[in-house]
Amino acid sequence: MMLDSIAVVGFGSMGSALVAGTLRCGLVQPKSILVIDPDPLARERAAALGCTVSADTSTIADASWVALAVKPQSFPELALNIGTLPTNTLVISVMAGVSIARLQEAFGSSVRCVRCMPNVAAQIGLAVTAYACSAECSDADRALVLRLLGSVGSTVEIAENMFDAATATSGSGPAYLFLLAESMIESAVRLGFDRPTADRLVRQALLGAATLLARSERTPSDLRGMVTSQGGTTSAAMAIFESHGFHSMIHDALRAARDRGRDLSVAAAKQFPHTSAAATTK
Repeated sequence: MMLDSIAVVGFGSMGSALVAGTLRCGLVQPKSILVIDPDPLARERAAALGCTVSADTSTIADASWVALAVKPQSFPELALNIGTLPTNTLVISVMAGVSIARLQEAFGSSVRCVRCMPNVAAQIGLAVTAYACSAECSDADRALVLRLLGSVGSTVEIAENMFDAATATSGSGPAYLFLLAESMIESAVRLGFDRPTADRLVRQALLGAATLLARSERTPSDLRGMVTSQGGTTSAAMAIFESHGFHSMIHDALRAARDRGRDLSVAAAKQFPHTSAAATTK
């Protein structure tokens, strides 16, 4: 299935990844992708892919679907500029903290909406994207969403009330691995390696481990057991992790991220409580 046209608002890391995925899965021709971004450099990058570009959000009304890939604090002004959308529009949002109810309040109660949370690996087609669909979404909408989001990685449909937990787990998840890599590199340097060697050792060790985890049917615990011989070197390292409460620390970190997401959602709701009403009077 190909669409007549799509509009992508915001051409940062997520917007550009969605455009690249759309082109990969053949949903639409490049010239039928309208990229809207106030940054002329972003528009230049999009134009280089063959996309139509604009700085004017009022041009999106005829799009088959609209992807909103802007920061959530930009949403109130964006919603006022866009106003009510046609009922046949499918809105796909990657804005953290902006609920489906808030999207429908802004663009129309019958507009079909999908809220999704890819992570940074969408840039290389290896994201995991949690998503939730509004009740108005049809089976065809869901198939379209799966095809689009699947082009930047794997997908998991969740209940919308689990979005803050998903953000803490998979949305922020890459940062946890990057912190581990950063710490391991610094420790390897302190153990005597030059930095380029330490960097190479750590990057490849983590890549190999992540690939094995992705491809293996074994549980993470089983895989760890394969590496951890009783009384061996890995066992010595594991003992230090356990003595410092590693599992509790990870749980506390994810819980803090989830709770912060809830706080941001509440703050966002207070920031623009009457978006739709204002939008329809412009």
